Formats: sequence, C-alpha cells, structure tokens
Amino acid sequence: MDTYSLDNVGIVLGTHNDEKASELSLLLQGLPLNLVSAKDLNEVASFEEIGTTHYENACHKARYWSSVSGGLAIASDGGLVIPSMFGIWNSLYTNRTFIDLPVEQRSAALIELVDRHQPLDRSAFWIEAVAVAVGGISLAAWIARSMIGCIVPWVNDHNPRPQFWVNGAWYFPQLGKYHGFLTERERALYPDHWAVLGPQINSFFRNYLVK
Repeated sequence: MDTYSLDNVGIVLGTHNDEKASELSLLLQGLPLNLVSAKDLNEVASFEEIGTTHYENACHKARYWSSVSGGLAIASDGGLVIPSMFGIWNSLYTNRTFIDLPVEQRSAALIELVDRHQPLDRSAFWIEAVAVAVGGISLAAWIARSMIGCIVPWVNDHNPRPQFWVNGAWYFPQLGKYHGFLTERERALYPDHWAVLGPQINSFFRNYLVK
C-alpha cells in the first residue's frame, strides 16, 4: 500500500450532511490531515446508494469522492436497526423512509410506524460503516454498532442535533437520556459506534501517513 510523507495531506469529508461531516472530522482529530468539505468541491453527488450493506455503501461513497478530488476521501453509511421489525424496517433506508417529510416530523413518523406494528421489543441500535479511498480505489473500511437503546412512544421536541432526527425517538433507559444528549464521556464509555470506530481509523492513518 502506498503511503504519504506530507505533513498535511488533504482528505475530503464525503458528505453534504453537516452533522455527518462533524462526526467524520472528529474521527480524524489529531491527525496531520487537511479536512476538505465536499461542498467546497462544487460537486453534486450523482451516485445512488445501491449497496446491500452499509459497508458497501460507505466504500462506494469513499471511492466516488476520492475520484472527484483525485486524492483521499472518507465517507460513511449508517442506519437504525430495530431487530423486532425485521422485514418491516430496513436500516439501509433509515434516511430515505421518511424523505418526503420535513426533518422535524420524522421522529414522530418513526414512532407511529413502530406503534402501528406493536413489536414486543422496541430495542434499537445504530450501525455505521466508514471507508477510506484514494483516487477511486478503496484503502480500508470498518463497521461498528452502538449500544442498545429503544424507540420510545413519545417525541423529544428538544433534539440538540436536529439533522440526526433519530435522536427524537431513540432513548437509553439505562442512562435516562436520548442519544443526542449523551456526553462525550458516556459515548466513549458505553460505547457509541463513533467511539468504537475512532481508534481503529486513527491507527490506520498513523500507519498510512508515515513520516
């Protein structure tokens, strides 16, 4: 595998979603990388998420954005898993299921869907895949899942991260909090999917970005 010896290598954050871009940038914190927003490339994403897994979609996105930039890109794909609603709810379509609704109405729509089918178990967890590519070629990819929470029958109207609308319904009884209100320490301790991915990605780049 080729390596870079530059002190500050550019890497595209392969998303137009500000919330996702923030999470990806945190994964790269402390690394000698110059973070480039996909919005700065003036490129409208023209690919379809046709993968059958989050892993495939993340790899596809990373290859796409690295082809556009001609350099490094990091991208991710994730979704909410509700095991008791297998065949009714698919994590791959988390953001597309209620795409026609305003973001602020999607949590209520999810709760309504769950209530309609009355599953015995409302447990839910998040799964996230992250991939890195350069010049259209995949370099590495990882996948992680969060701790288990549940879909509660009421909406949190004070979601501090509105773009991540699942926060309005995804609750953790053991902590007495919605996901959006978890502290950085709680996300690392239990752990959150991003907290699991962080050390793996950091280790990869510290080997890749050799002096």
